[in-house]
Amino acid sequence: MEEFIRENLETFGPAAVFVLLMLSGLGLPVGEDSVIITAGVLVGQDQMPFWPTLLCAYFGVCLSDSLWFRICSLYGAPLLHRKWIKRMIHPRRLLEAKHQIEQRGVWVVVMARFIPGGRTPVITMAGLLQLPYWQFALATFSCVLITSPMQLGLGVLIAIGLGTRGLAQTLLVVIMVIVLIPAVSFGLRWIILLRRHKGPLPRAKAAWLKRFRVPRIRSRLRAKKGGDQTEAMDDPAAKPTPTSPDKPDGSRQGDPGSDEPPR
Repeated sequence: MEEFIRENLETFGPAAVFVLLMLSGLGLPVGEDSVIITAGVLVGQDQMPFWPTLLCAYFGVCLSDSLWFRICSLYGAPLLHRKWIKRMIHPRRLLEAKHQIEQRGVWVVVMARFIPGGRTPVITMAGLLQLPYWQFALATFSCVLITSPMQLGLGVLIAIGLGTRGLAQTLLVVIMVIVLIPAVSFGLRWIILLRRHKGPLPRAKAAWLKRFRVPRIRSRLRAKKGGDQTEAMDDPAAKPTPTSPDKPDGSRQGDPGSDEPPR
């Protein structure tokens, strides 16, 4: 995979950094670290310009994460009403998770940026639970201001002989451990609070979950059908006129105009 990344970067330059990072956000098995560090090596070898490469790396990471977040937010949330989801996760648990993501979602996204392998699951969870996009963007765009220059700088150091890929991976692992310590502490504290909590846990409003009960296209079709029926009922010309039962060949007894006198 590293050879594939290097060949494309040498051929297409900074544009390849942006494209590979966008494809990585959509599921291509290409690591963000591998792309940006390899680009930094080429920058250190004067094969790629520094500032265009840094800008492509920054916006490639931010836009790829934002794209995946929007996909999960728009098309993943209706999956919460599938029967197989409800069998695994009770709606009450979803509302409790929604409440937690509203309260602490920004910090979860920030910590996931520095944990290898944690970025995609956290973005997926934040999208499914409808974290406000401005909060997600604030956390992501701010953290990438740190991670992208750091990864590119590690590649430059490798190119000029002040480091190796092993050293770069070691530094990333050290950063991951530093971030994991408060993350694990926060998780343990949250679990302890849940065990000590008496009564029902705080939950988001049920109206949030009801929004995804019917897919939007189907709900629009039903609304349109209901509107057509209402217009048909309001139109007097469309109302059927009452008809009298068919009379026999002769008039009924006792009716005006009948030749037979009433009995």
